[in-house]
Amino acid sequence: MRNPTPPKIWRGRSDCNDCGGDCNLFGDMPAKELDLIHTPFDDLRFPAGAPLFLQGDDVNGIYSIRSGMVKLNRINADGTQRIVRVLRPGNALGLEAMVHSQYEHDAIALTPVVACRVPLDVLSKLDRESPTLHRRILQQWHAALSDADHWFAELANGSARVRIARLLLKMRDAGNPTNSVLFTLEDIGSILGMTVETASRVINAFQREGKIKRLETQGRDYQIDVAALEAEAQSDAV
Repeated sequence: MRNPTPPKIWRGRSDCNDCGGDCNLFGDMPAKELDLIHTPFDDLRFPAGAPLFLQGDDVNGIYSIRSGMVKLNRINADGTQRIVRVLRPGNALGLEAMVHSQYEHDAIALTPVVACRVPLDVLSKLDRESPTLHRRILQQWHAALSDADHWFAELANGSARVRIARLLLKMRDAGNPTNSVLFTLEDIGSILGMTVETASRVINAFQREGKIKRLETQGRDYQIDVAALEAEAQSDAV
């Protein structure tokens, strides 16, 4: 039996009219459609490592990430887990809330996360009355499928060095593309299907070669040599 999702560290309320346009679902909806929303959304803060929801939890809405990064884990029947993709600001997660009664992944904050949660009753009303929302959800769903395809295509093939180089490039900070947030070694193994020992050996080699530099002694933020990693990522291509 898995533990229930623990409470959030901080919780408030958010009015979509005051969002500032940083929500891809609702940021620039027409005023007449925004007026259909009478209940403010949940405005949530999650520390790194905290779950937004767990696989099997009853759905309570769709989450829109305003800042930070979230990893989605799929728990297999044998108890093993696989990280299927990472979401960033502007992405929506929990889209299965529109058609299923339970969430299909663990959603875990990789970094401190700020997110809005759109309650189910608001979604149901807008789905009936707002063509803009319907299009946005379809767009987000398509983006999620495309992203999952790209993760698999880019990270499933190649040597350990190639795949870790590609992972580092995919995890770049949008605001500072020479910095990258790296997973734990266990998570790298889960994503790339390699042992912790192999992941550790490659990361250490990249540090010795100057391709990456840890920004804090115990942290997971790295300064990266983008050109060197791009060359590494293409080294298996013929």
